[in-house]
Amino acid sequence: MLSEESVRRMQQREVDMPDPYSLGDAWGVGWILFDWDGHRLYGHDGNTIGQAAFLRILPDEQVAVTLLTNGGNTHDLYIELFDEIFAEVADVHLPVGLTPPQEPFEDDFSDYVGVYDRSGVRTEIFAEDGGLRMRTTLNGPLAALLPDPVQEHPLVPVRTGEFVMRPEGEQNWNAVVFYSLPSGERYLHHGVRAAPKVS
Repeated sequence: MLSEESVRRMQQREVDMPDPYSLGDAWGVGWILFDWDGHRLYGHDGNTIGQAAFLRILPDEQVAVTLLTNGGNTHDLYIELFDEIFAEVADVHLPVGLTPPQEPFEDDFSDYVGVYDRSGVRTEIFAEDGGLRMRTTLNGPLAALLPDPVQEHPLVPVRTGEFVMRPEGEQNWNAVVFYSLPSGERYLHHGVRAAPKVS
Protein backbone atom coordinates (compact mmCIF):
# COMPACT_ATOMS: atom_id res chain seq x y z
CA MET A 1 0.00 0.00 0.00
CA LEU A 2 1.35 3.40 -0.98
CA SER A 3 1.79 5.98 1.72
CA GLU A 4 1.47 9.72 1.19
CA GLU A 5 5.22 9.99 1.77
CA SER A 6 6.08 7.35 -0.84
CA VAL A 7 3.84 9.06 -3.41
CA ARG A 8 5.58 12.37 -2.68
CA ARG A 9 9.02 10.80 -3.12
CA MET A 10 7.98 9.26 -6.43
CA GLN A 11 7.51 12.81 -7.74
CA GLN A 12 10.54 14.32 -5.97
CA ARG A 13 13.97 14.63 -7.62
CA GLU A 14 16.16 11.93 -6.07
CA VAL A 15 18.85 11.37 -8.73
CA ASP A 16 19.94 13.54 -11.67
CA MET A 17 20.35 11.76 -15.00
CA PRO A 18 23.84 11.90 -16.58
CA ASP A 19 22.02 11.93 -19.92
CA PRO A 20 19.04 14.29 -19.60
CA TYR A 21 18.28 14.09 -23.34
CA SER A 22 17.10 10.53 -23.90
CA LEU A 23 14.37 10.30 -21.32
CA GLY A 24 13.93 12.58 -18.32
CA ASP A 25 16.32 14.82 -16.45
CA ALA A 26 15.93 13.04 -13.08
CA TRP A 27 14.44 10.07 -11.24
CA GLY A 28 12.12 9.99 -8.29
CA VAL A 29 11.49 6.73 -6.45
CA GLY A 30 10.30 4.66 -9.40
CA TRP A 31 9.15 7.54 -11.60
CA ILE A 32 11.09 9.33 -14.33
CA LEU A 33 10.88 13.12 -13.95
CA PHE A 34 10.63 15.40 -16.99
CA ASP A 35 10.93 19.14 -17.59
CA TRP A 36 9.04 20.18 -20.72
CA ASP A 37 8.88 23.92 -21.37
CA GLY A 38 9.19 24.52 -17.61
CA HIS A 39 6.34 22.10 -16.88
CA ARG A 40 7.11 19.18 -14.58
CA LEU A 41 5.89 15.77 -15.72
CA TYR A 42 6.50 12.28 -14.45
CA GLY A 43 6.05 8.86 -15.96
CA HIS A 44 7.70 5.60 -16.88
CA ASP A 45 8.63 3.62 -19.99
CA GLY A 46 9.30 -0.02 -20.67
CA ASN A 47 10.28 -2.14 -23.62
CA THR A 48 11.45 -5.47 -24.84
CA ILE A 49 12.05 -6.87 -28.31
CA GLY A 50 9.13 -5.75 -30.48
CA GLN A 51 7.16 -3.98 -27.72
CA ALA A 52 7.35 -0.56 -26.09
CA ALA A 53 5.27 1.42 -23.60
CA PHE A 54 5.34 5.12 -22.70
CA LEU A 55 3.48 6.96 -19.91
CA ARG A 56 3.54 10.71 -19.22
CA ILE A 57 1.57 12.52 -16.53
CA LEU A 58 1.22 16.31 -16.41
CA PRO A 59 -0.30 16.81 -12.93
CA ASP A 60 -0.88 20.57 -13.19
CA GLU A 61 -3.25 19.98 -16.11
CA GLN A 62 -4.54 16.61 -14.88
CA VAL A 63 -3.45 15.00 -18.14
CA ALA A 64 -2.09 11.48 -18.55
CA VAL A 65 -1.14 9.92 -21.88
CA THR A 66 0.05 6.39 -22.52
CA LEU A 67 1.21 4.58 -25.65
CA LEU A 68 1.41 0.79 -25.93
CA THR A 69 2.88 -0.34 -29.22
CA ASN A 70 4.47 -3.17 -31.16
CA GLY A 71 6.96 -2.92 -33.99
CA GLY A 72 9.94 -0.79 -34.86
CA ASN A 73 10.80 2.89 -34.48
CA THR A 74 8.58 3.23 -31.42
CA HIS A 75 10.62 6.12 -30.00
CA ASP A 76 10.11 8.14 -33.18
CA LEU A 77 6.37 7.46 -32.92
CA TYR A 78 6.35 8.48 -29.25
CA ILE A 79 8.08 11.81 -29.97
CA GLU A 80 5.75 12.73 -32.83
CA LEU A 81 2.53 11.58 -31.18
CA PHE A 82 3.14 12.89 -27.65
CA ASP A 83 4.33 16.27 -28.89
CA GLU A 84 1.13 16.61 -30.92
CA ILE A 85 -1.14 15.44 -28.07
CA PHE A 86 0.42 17.56 -25.33
CA ALA A 87 0.54 20.62 -27.59
CA GLU A 88 -3.16 20.19 -28.36
CA VAL A 89 -4.44 19.56 -24.83
CA ALA A 90 -2.00 21.59 -22.70
CA ASP A 91 0.08 23.81 -25.03
CA VAL A 92 3.22 21.95 -23.90
CA HIS A 93 5.91 20.58 -26.23
CA LEU A 94 8.54 17.92 -25.78
CA PRO A 95 12.03 19.38 -25.42
CA VAL A 96 14.29 19.19 -28.44
CA GLY A 97 16.75 16.34 -28.00
CA LEU A 98 20.49 16.43 -28.49
CA THR A 99 21.38 16.86 -32.18
CA PRO A 100 24.57 17.39 -34.19
CA PRO A 101 25.97 20.93 -33.97
CA GLN A 102 25.86 23.24 -36.97
CA GLU A 103 29.65 23.52 -36.89
CA PRO A 104 31.74 20.36 -36.24
CA PHE A 105 32.92 20.10 -32.65
CA GLU A 106 36.62 19.26 -32.40
CA ASP A 107 38.35 17.95 -29.28
CA ASP A 108 40.66 15.24 -28.01
CA PHE A 109 38.40 12.19 -27.83
CA SER A 110 41.05 9.68 -26.76
CA ASP A 111 39.84 9.51 -23.14
CA TYR A 112 36.56 7.95 -24.28
CA VAL A 113 38.19 5.07 -26.17
CA GLY A 114 37.78 1.74 -24.39
CA VAL A 115 35.34 -0.98 -23.39
CA TYR A 116 32.21 -0.32 -21.32
CA ASP A 117 30.38 -3.35 -19.99
CA ARG A 118 27.04 -3.89 -18.28
CA SER A 119 24.63 -6.77 -18.00
CA GLY A 120 23.46 -7.71 -21.47
CA VAL A 121 25.54 -5.21 -23.48
CA ARG A 122 29.25 -4.75 -24.16
CA THR A 123 30.13 -1.43 -25.81
CA GLU A 124 33.45 -0.73 -27.52
CA ILE A 125 34.43 2.83 -28.36
CA PHE A 126 37.27 3.11 -30.85
CA ALA A 127 38.95 5.81 -32.92
CA GLU A 128 38.21 6.01 -36.63
CA ASP A 129 39.07 8.73 -39.16
CA GLY A 130 39.72 11.34 -36.47
CA GLY A 131 36.44 10.62 -34.70
CA LEU A 132 34.86 7.85 -32.66
CA ARG A 133 32.84 4.77 -33.52
CA MET A 134 30.67 2.71 -31.19
CA ARG A 135 30.21 -1.05 -31.44
CA THR A 136 27.55 -2.62 -29.20
CA THR A 137 27.30 -6.36 -28.71
CA LEU A 138 24.23 -7.81 -27.00
CA ASN A 139 24.87 -10.93 -24.95
CA GLY A 140 22.75 -13.18 -22.78
CA PRO A 141 19.27 -14.53 -23.58
CA LEU A 142 18.07 -11.55 -25.66
CA ALA A 143 21.00 -11.76 -28.08
CA ALA A 144 19.71 -15.08 -29.43
CA LEU A 145 16.40 -13.44 -30.39
CA LEU A 146 17.97 -10.87 -32.72
CA PRO A 147 19.21 -11.45 -36.27
CA ASP A 148 22.41 -9.52 -35.52
CA PRO A 149 23.41 -8.82 -31.91
CA VAL A 150 26.30 -6.57 -33.05
CA GLN A 151 25.69 -2.98 -34.20
CA GLU A 152 28.17 -0.25 -35.17
CA HIS A 153 27.56 3.47 -35.51
CA PRO A 154 29.72 6.57 -35.89
CA LEU A 155 29.50 9.02 -33.00
CA VAL A 156 28.97 12.69 -33.82
CA PRO A 157 30.48 14.98 -31.16
CA VAL A 158 28.21 17.74 -29.87
CA ARG A 159 30.28 19.07 -26.96
CA THR A 160 32.71 17.71 -24.38
CA GLY A 161 31.54 14.27 -23.29
CA GLU A 162 28.33 14.39 -25.32
CA PHE A 163 27.78 12.67 -28.66
CA VAL A 164 24.88 11.54 -30.81
CA MET A 165 24.31 8.56 -33.06
CA ARG A 166 21.38 7.54 -35.26
CA PRO A 167 20.55 3.92 -36.00
CA GLU A 168 19.61 3.15 -39.57
CA GLY A 169 15.92 3.73 -40.25
CA GLU A 170 15.33 6.04 -37.28
CA GLN A 171 14.50 9.75 -37.57
CA ASN A 172 15.74 11.02 -34.22
CA TRP A 173 19.26 11.12 -32.80
CA ASN A 174 20.25 9.11 -29.71
CA ALA A 175 22.49 10.63 -27.06
CA VAL A 176 25.73 8.98 -25.91
CA VAL A 177 27.15 10.65 -22.79
CA PHE A 178 30.51 9.99 -21.13
CA TYR A 179 30.99 11.02 -17.51
CA SER A 180 32.97 10.26 -14.36
CA LEU A 181 31.86 9.68 -10.79
CA PRO A 182 33.38 11.87 -8.03
CA SER A 183 35.50 8.84 -7.11
CA GLY A 184 36.99 8.77 -10.63
CA GLU A 185 35.26 5.78 -12.24
CA ARG A 186 34.33 6.41 -15.88
CA TYR A 187 30.97 5.59 -17.41
CA LEU A 188 29.11 5.66 -20.70
CA HIS A 189 25.37 6.44 -20.61
CA HIS A 190 23.40 5.25 -23.63
CA GLY A 191 19.96 3.76 -24.09
CA VAL A 192 18.97 5.02 -20.63
CA ARG A 193 21.56 2.74 -19.03
CA ALA A 194 24.97 3.34 -17.47
CA ALA A 195 27.95 1.13 -18.28
CA PRO A 196 31.26 1.33 -16.43
CA LYS A 197 34.52 1.51 -18.36
CA VAL A 198 36.32 -1.81 -17.85
CA SER A 199 39.36 -1.35 -20.11
